Amino acid sequence: MLPKSVLFGGVVVGIGIIVIWALGGRRGDVRGGEFEELQSQASAEGSARTGKDRRAVERALGTGVGKRKMSRNEIMEVGKQLRWELNPLRRRAALGRLLEGMNEGNAMLVREQIVHFSEESPEFQDFHFAWGAMSGVNAVQMGADTKEKDMAATMTGWASIDPVGALSWYDTLEEDRRKCRDVTFGMLKGLASSDLVFATDFALRKLEAEDERAGEMLGVVKEKMLEVETLPRTAAWALELPEGKVRNETLMEVTGEFVKREPEEAANWAATLEGEEGARVKKIVAAKWAREDPIACLEWAQKLPDGPGKSASIGEVVLEWTGQDPDAVYEFLNGMSYTDERDAAVEAFSMRISGDDPHSAIAWAEEIQESEARRSAIIRAGRALMRQSAEEGRQWLQNSGLTDEVQREIEK
Repeated sequence: MLPKSVLFGGVVVGIGIIVIWALGGRRGDVRGGEFEELQSQASAEGSARTGKDRRAVERALGTGVGKRKMSRNEIMEVGKQLRWELNPLRRRAALGRLLEGMNEGNAMLVREQIVHFSEESPEFQDFHFAWGAMSGVNAVQMGADTKEKDMAATMTGWASIDPVGALSWYDTLEEDRRKCRDVTFGMLKGLASSDLVFATDFALRKLEAEDERAGEMLGVVKEKMLEVETLPRTAAWALELPEGKVRNETLMEVTGEFVKREPEEAANWAATLEGEEGARVKKIVAAKWAREDPIACLEWAQKLPDGPGKSASIGEVVLEWTGQDPDAVYEFLNGMSYTDERDAAVEAFSMRISGDDPHSAIAWAEEIQESEARRSAIIRAGRALMRQSAEEGRQWLQNSGLTDEVQREIEK
């Protein structure tokens, strides 16, 4: 990592125009218009901020920083209270008084009152956040030569108050200097605390540039989306990310959280999705919902349109349901007609019981109609039998009629 003094020396602040391509017309309409409204609101707010001076922005956002005057002696006295106070609530109140009295002229003196705290402590982090919010690039540059790890929090504070200015400044850095983790993630967290469109755009720029940290960055935005947005909006946001591994992982994580909080709403949303992605989402919904309510989840899965999504969902329900009530699943399977859905259900049932009853698992696997699924299920159940009793497994193999290739797979 470059020294902070090298990283920040001589940088000139510029206010530029940020072009939001990540969630705009470049990729078409957002599903249901959910995120489109969010984008327009955030863009309008960002434009309004560029025309205000910093003090007006601070008052509007109610930071409370610098709202009253404090003498040097007062600051040091409150600093003593802060240092020796054991009660966390009174300690936070003391910090609040210091921040209320902080201004451009005494910020370093206020910093002296908290610098003894751990760099990970709320006091240290909150002070530097407030300092960055108050002084912007001046605080960032002032902290360039400090020995403590304070840059991320300072950068976060600045970007949370003035995302346009902070982004414009960041873009003036040379490419190798933008690799500093504290600055990059401080910027991102600040944007995510102020403007989710800017934050997404920032992370997607890194993804487009093949930055290995892009997935982690989108994870930061995702967490903020889950914190402040509705789940349908967050799901719409995830769907609009560029196709690829990062999008798939993010969408799966959002889906999991959606099901955890609002299973029926998540199931209704998943039912509207099509193709391979829709099948994957439905499968996740079924796997998670069935843990809590397999009957309701099964009812939903059976109403899905025929296809891989329906089969996979029913299979996931059976996998979870078997752990709760295997006798009920047994009756359910015996009542099913021979369809792709039954194959998926039987395969799941065979998989779930193979550890406890491999002989029954083999018998069920043999009922699967689709040849490749049947082969995989028999191999899985056969291996379980070999682990339970190698002698029984070899006797079964001798009379199984399976091909030599399949027998070798089982014996691996």
